[in-house]
Parts: sequence; structure tokens; C-alpha cells
Amino acid sequence: MSPTFATPLPHSPRSPILEWSFPRPFHQLTLTGRSRAAWHTSFVIPQLNLLLDAGLIVNNLRPKHIFLTHGHSDHTLLAPAFVKKSDPPDVFCPAEMAGALDRFVEAKTMLSEGGGVWPPPVDGSPYLRKYLGGGSGDGNGNGNGKGGGNGGGEEDGSERLGKEDSGDARQRETSIAGTRGDGDGEEDEDEDGDGNGRPPPGNNDPTDPRHPLLRTHHTHPLQPGDTVVLPRLPASHPYTATAFACDHTVPCLGYVFCAVTNKLKPEYQGLSGPELRALKQKSRELGKGELQLSTPVPTPVFAFLGDTTAATLASDPAWLAEGVKVVITECSFLYEEEHRVQAERTRHTLWADLEPVIRRWPKTIFVLTHFSLRYSDKEIRAFFRSRDVPDNVVVWIDGGKKGGERGQGK
Repeated sequence: MSPTFATPLPHSPRSPILEWSFPRPFHQLTLTGRSRAAWHTSFVIPQLNLLLDAGLIVNNLRPKHIFLTHGHSDHTLLAPAFVKKSDPPDVFCPAEMAGALDRFVEAKTMLSEGGGVWPPPVDGSPYLRKYLGGGSGDGNGNGNGKGGGNGGGEEDGSERLGKEDSGDARQRETSIAGTRGDGDGEEDEDEDGDGNGRPPPGNNDPTDPRHPLLRTHHTHPLQPGDTVVLPRLPASHPYTATAFACDHTVPCLGYVFCAVTNKLKPEYQGLSGPELRALKQKSRELGKGELQLSTPVPTPVFAFLGDTTAATLASDPAWLAEGVKVVITECSFLYEEEHRVQAERTRHTLWADLEPVIRRWPKTIFVLTHFSLRYSDKEIRAFFRSRDVPDNVVVWIDGGKKGGERGQGK
């Protein structure tokens, strides 16, 4: 007697998950992920502990900085898989979808506990009752009425963006304190508990304003123009992210990520080392404390756009003029004569509209993603090989050759 085993489907030896290294001087950054329109889009940059959209689980990493562009399921469906009670990630998203996102995560937790109703009655689900004992959530993802259950207020000295804070602020910089996350490990339904189905001690903290089922993440609703600091990165290598509007059928954001370095203030530039030391010494002697000779300066490194038409980039945003190194943007449709009407109706990008933008900014690399499923990989390769495509383009499709084409990161 012997068992029968299933037969595997034919499988390509090439991974469907792609990767690409950024150009110098940011060549230590690696973009890993997959993207097809109406199927899934998700990218990881491990060095920044960063997830860009959550339509797919790319690998075994569980980044602690999660940026969602909009609510369509091919960009958010797997978001609940990245939350964790023991080390809640920071989730940034358009303000309009923040409440729905929290309810989505809450529903996932309810399902994981076998269903039921919230709040559970005395004789109700023992699996849900273990979450009682703290917080004042109303069961609708609404915390204690402050911040819509999105972790508003301050926790452990960390400024958290609540809905009441986001408003119409423009170019606001919000510093969120934090520590580097491990960025890995898979969620087990009880791995954060004591092995008996009970949540960890922090879950019943009566001072935590979040809904008891939403202590798995910190939601930060953003508006165009809002700037946040990535909280899990070391203070010596800070990054910021600034939200900007994308042109889509639902509220949608893109994000430009900047490396922040300290540079000498203009008034001190050109002075020698001894002269600078003398100024600092004089400041101390006069009782004015330590003279700050430098100031933080953000350098645009890359932008990640949600679903959008080419109008977002054609408007020449400031970060393009400032020399952003990489733009990761969608290119859903290839053929103008066939898909112009559909591209305009669904507010997606057509190659004919994007190409002039790419040619206008030859020093910026454009990573093209989110191709329609109507095109096979082979057809997409043939399309770009048969045209005079600028060499500052990276096509997010398997190039069919070992190591891709044109090298990794120009």
C-alpha cells in the first residue's frame, strides 16, 4: 500500500518575481516585486523596510513601512497579511480610504477568530472576548473617537497622524519616532500570544485608544502635500515621503521618497575648517550653546505612482525638476489606436502619453509597471524592442535573458 501524490503543473524555472538595482549613488537599494493591471501590484525595498502597495506577498519579508496608493484590490488585497500585534507596522494611505482599510483589517481578525459579532456578548465567542479589557472602540473601527481608530495621539513618544490632523495641510513635515523593524517573519495567528490563544499583554492596554482589534498596525491618513519621516530607519540615514495626487477614478496618491542629509548652511559655505571651528568656539564662549552649521536637506531618490494617467508626470512636478533618480510608474496600455478610449475612461496611462515625458527627463530612470493582462510578456518585450525607446526606461517584465537586459541600474 502506498499513497498517491499530486502532479505539479509545468513551471518555468524563471521566477515571476523581478528585481532591479537603483542607479548610483543609491545602488544599495533593490526594488523587488511584481505588477500587472487588475491582478496584483506589490514591491519591496528591503533596505528601507518598505512595502509599496500590497496586492501580493512578494517574499517572506514583512516590511514595517507600508505605503498604499489607493483602495483597488489589486493594490490592497493582501494588506492584512502584513499587520502584526507584536510589532505593528506603520501604514500610510489616502485619507479617504483609511477607515475602510481599518475595517478590512478588523474583518480579517474577526475571520481569524472564527467570526462572531463585536463587541462579543458575555456568552459569545470566547475567541473574541480575549480582546476585551482595554480601549474604547465602538466596533466600527473607530477607536475612542479620536483619529477614527487610526492610532491618533501620541504613543511611546511617537507622533501619530490622526484624521483630524491631516486636514488640508500642505508640505507639512511630521516626524514619527521609531526604531528599525526586523522586516521579516511570517504572521502566525498565535505567535504573539502565549500559545493558548490569548493576545500579548499590550493588546489589553486600557490607555491604548485604538479599537481592540486594530492594535496590529498604525494607520496614517495622508493628503497631497503631506510629508512624513520613515520611522523605522536609523537617525543617521533618514528618509522622508511626500504624498502627491494621482489622476485616477478613485482617490489615489503617489509618493516621492527623499534621502535627508545634513549640509552646510549657505552662510557658512566657503569657510575653512579652522574658521568653522572658531565660530563654534565663539558661540560656546558667548553662552549661546552649540552653533548649528548644517541643516537637513532632502534629496529626491525615487517616486512611486499609483494608478494614474500620464497627466501627473506631464505636469512636471517639482521633484522631477529637482533631479529625482527613479520614477516607478504604471503603463497599462501600449497601443494608442486600440486603447486610447479605454485608457481615458479608466484613468490609466497610455505609452503614447508617457513617452514624451520620459524623453523630456533623460537623466531620470522610468520603471514601467502595471501592464494590462491583455498583453503577454512576449508581446510587451516585442513592443519595446521594435520601437526607438529611450535608454532611461526599465520595463517591469522578464527580459527573457539571464540577468535581464541593459544591466542593473544605469
